[in-house]
Amino acid sequence: MGRFDSLTGKRPGSQRENLPTSKSDQTVRRIIELHESVLGGMKNVLQNAMVLGEELLRIKEDLGHGNWIPWVEQNLPFSERSARNYISIFKNRELLNRQPIADLKSAIKFLSDGTQEEKEINPKENQDPKVLYKRFHHGEKLNQKEKFILKEFLVIEKEKILSKAKQKVTEIENEIQSLK
Repeated sequence: MGRFDSLTGKRPGSQRENLPTSKSDQTVRRIIELHESVLGGMKNVLQNAMVLGEELLRIKEDLGHGNWIPWVEQNLPFSERSARNYISIFKNRELLNRQPIADLKSAIKFLSDGTQEEKEINPKENQDPKVLYKRFHHGEKLNQKEKFILKEFLVIEKEKILSKAKQKVTEIENEIQSLK
């Protein structure tokens, strides 16, 4: 056995002649299809959670301060904490899309701060976008996650402002038309 035979030669346990033969190519194809379906299903779960989080965030912003929790309790079959998790998944969708996350629970765990001991040693920094915005304007440096949260917040704010401006322009154009 030469110096590099272990890299290019057969490895122990890799001999195909010891493997049982499959029932048919059709069975193998079915197994591959099911595997791909499982992977697609996991991706769909995360995509649906992101869309759900986006809808919840819009409603939360529309309801205003103090109305969110009562609305969740009255209308939804899940807790306010679950709603916050969905919103967090939406807000961090770009970050999650770059990670090898297999399921919803893993996504939530990835976005959480870690164990209770870690939280006590390193208390969670405020991730309220409005607070981050103030810190940013005061010249404080933000970490990558904070920058991401602030960027997402600003994009949403910009979209809300543009939407309101378009509505106002349409109203003014209608008034101009009614004056003719």
